[in-house]
Amino acid sequence: MSGWRERIGSLFQTHHQKMESFLRRKGANADLAADLVQDVFARTLAAGPRASETDDVRVLYASARNAVIESHRSQRRRGDILSSLVPEQLTCDIPSPEDRLEARQTLRALDIALAELSPRCREIFLLRRVEGLSNSEIARRQGISINSVEKHIARALRHCQKCLAGDRANS
Repeated sequence: MSGWRERIGSLFQTHHQKMESFLRRKGANADLAADLVQDVFARTLAAGPRASETDDVRVLYASARNAVIESHRSQRRRGDILSSLVPEQLTCDIPSPEDRLEARQTLRALDIALAELSPRCREIFLLRRVEGLSNSEIARRQGISINSVEKHIARALRHCQKCLAGDRANS
């Protein structure tokens, strides 16, 4: 393997500047070209030698060409995705410490409200809202009617809303 490392080192010394120029002619800026050359040599080193040095050089340049093509495709895909976003999707609102505190307090109030429910009502509510099970699946699991499941969920929602409304009034 040390012979291969020496050979790839020699290939790098001989060809990295030529490959960077080649990639710049293919549309890569200088930084991207340098990064792509590094990646191509790293992958080639990991892949191991070919039959001859000439084959190794061919593989290096073919890999560089493919890397710049893939880079252009990737940039185009990112551009397409970004252009399809609406401005609201681009904003990254970082919650203030006050917002984080309020969210923690709301979660705490919700935990308390859920703990106040009967075990069956709480379980049905969590199966629906957290686990995403259908009312019919919950009814089957609990051995009750779908109508009973709906009543438990409605009861849990009313209780949580009442507790959270009272929590906000106290804030």
